[in-house]
Parts: sequence; structure tokens; C-alpha cells
Amino acid sequence: MQYNSEKRQGQMNKIPAVFTVLCATALLPAAQTRLLVAKSRTPVAVVGDHRGGIGLPTACDEQGRSYLKLIMGGPGMVGPLFRLSSKGVVEAEFDTSGALTNRYAVRPDGGVIMLHIDGALKVVDNFAPDGKRESSVALVRPPISFFPSQLAVFSSGEILISGLQYQPGYKASTAIYNATGHLVKQFVQDEDAEIERGIEGASRNVPTQQDHTTAIDRSVAIRGDDGLVYLMRRTSPAIVYAISAAGDVVRKIVVSAPTGSGLPYFGIRVAKNRLAVQFRSSCASRESEDSCLGTTYAVVDATTGRQLAAYEADQEAKGPIACYAPDPDRFFIFSDTRGLDLVEAEPK
Repeated sequence: MQYNSEKRQGQMNKIPAVFTVLCATALLPAAQTRLLVAKSRTPVAVVGDHRGGIGLPTACDEQGRSYLKLIMGGPGMVGPLFRLSSKGVVEAEFDTSGALTNRYAVRPDGGVIMLHIDGALKVVDNFAPDGKRESSVALVRPPISFFPSQLAVFSSGEILISGLQYQPGYKASTAIYNATGHLVKQFVQDEDAEIERGIEGASRNVPTQQDHTTAIDRSVAIRGDDGLVYLMRRTSPAIVYAISAAGDVVRKIVVSAPTGSGLPYFGIRVAKNRLAVQFRSSCASRESEDSCLGTTYAVVDATTGRQLAAYEADQEAKGPIACYAPDPDRFFIFSDTRGLDLVEAEPK
């Protein structure tokens, strides 16, 4: 697929810097939850020892190709990143040695960027679509330094990085950089400021403090097929910001779990103006994903916030999301219950 950066940039420049709040549950009654079942399973053939499991988050591009990091056995998050075709065929392998945990983002051309620390510098490594390393760019230090937890690339080449400064003060921040590593804009969303105050107020209550910090450091950022980057905060309900390459928050969408309770997982996708958010349900602990028994999905209109559909996955359709396609809704899921499979799931 060819990408016209100048055309996309022109479209982006026409987006008004408007902070519109869209509540996915306030406009219509809750949608009836339908069961999501496995339609097909395709084995994914990868080489190597990956007993550490699937690295989160995963990613998907506009061509329906998925990006999957597999963790090797042992400490840390060491392991290769693969690009898979829509049929689960390995197309490219990206060397993640030296990368900062699982911080990577997909470029419009099918290449990826990864982030690593070099002393006091944060460095972005560029990889070509065939997996070969191209170049490295050091990022200019922003006014508020923070630990990067989310990473996404705009269609025009700018990079969004978001995260939380642990010391001092637990300050949240989001920054936009251009492709050469220069800072375009740094900003804080209103809800991030509220989370900061929650962390400070919970300083003597460790479980509550962890609950607030994970709202930022376990969030997710992806590029939608509309050219915006969608940054989801792991709050309940989930808060999703649609952000332009200039650093303007165009929309804020509030998305509740289909069953009324649940925590946003690492899955968020935007396709054809539809926003799909993955939730874990029936959780005994907000800090432990392993305590959650179910998986649900909320699908809303990405431009209005109107709730469109709600799904609950059966046992065969659970796992990290690979890709999402609407009209009709289909979810592509990574499953490692029988070896590594790419599962296509649809409503029953």
C-alpha cells in the first residue's frame, strides 16, 4: 500500500484543535452483548525458543498485517518482533535486542521504530519493512522528562511518546517529536493531572497508588486508519484520546466495559471510523491480569462515541488482539493454548 504523506499532512492540518468529549454509553442504551466465537485457527510458524509468551501490546497496520513480539525464556522482555500476513505467515523479523522492554510502533510503510536508552538519551531505532536496521535518532530531552510507556507513529512521520515520570512527583506527560528527534509539543491531558493527584493522595496506600500508576504506564497508543493516534488510558471506564500530529487532542472518548465492569486490556484498534476496545472482565484484582476470567470488546463510533456493538469472547476466542475489521465485525486473536495460532473470531 502506498502512502501519500503530503496528502495526509494536509488532511491533518484541517483538523480543528477541539477537545470534544464523547461518551460511548451516554448516547444510547447499552448494546446487547453478543457471544464472540472462533471461526478458524491458523498456526503461526515461528522459529526459536519463545517460552516467555506473547509480549504486550501487539499491533496491526492498515493492510491487516499483525505485529507480534515473542518473549524468549529467561528474565526481561528479550525476544524478536515478527510481522505476520493476514493469513499468519511470517513476512519479516525485527531485531529487538537493546530495545526498551516492548516499546515499538508500526510505521505507515510496514517498518517499525523501537525505543532504547543510551545513558541519559532516549534513542529511536528505525527498521525497514524487511526487518533491516536503517538508522537511529536521539530524541531531544523534553521540559518534563518521563519514562516512555506508549509509542506510536503518525502517517506524516511524527512520533507520539507518552508515559509517567516516577521520580520526583509521578508526573504524566505526552510528547510529539518529528522524525529527526526534535520536540514538537509536550502536553498533559486533564485526566492525567487527576491521576497524578490520585497518586499523590494515595502515597500511603500502596495498592491504590499502583492502581493509579498503571492507568498510565499500562496504557496503549496506536495509529488509526484516519491518520490520528489514539491513546488509551487504562482507567475504568477507559478514556481514549484522538490526537493529531500537531499535538492537539481532537476528541476524548469514554468507553465502558460491555458487562458494566472490567479493566481495559492492551487491545485497542481503529478501522473505518470504528473504535474497538478490549476489556478483561471478572477480575479479582486490578493489578493482576491473571486474576481476570473473561474477555469483552466494546465497539463505538470513533467520531461520535456512539456505542455500536458489545461482545464477550468464548474460551476459544480469548487472547491478545491482533487485528480488527468491521462490516461485519471480525476479531483476529493470538492464542497460545495449543501452540501459537491466529484465531479469526466473529459474533455467533
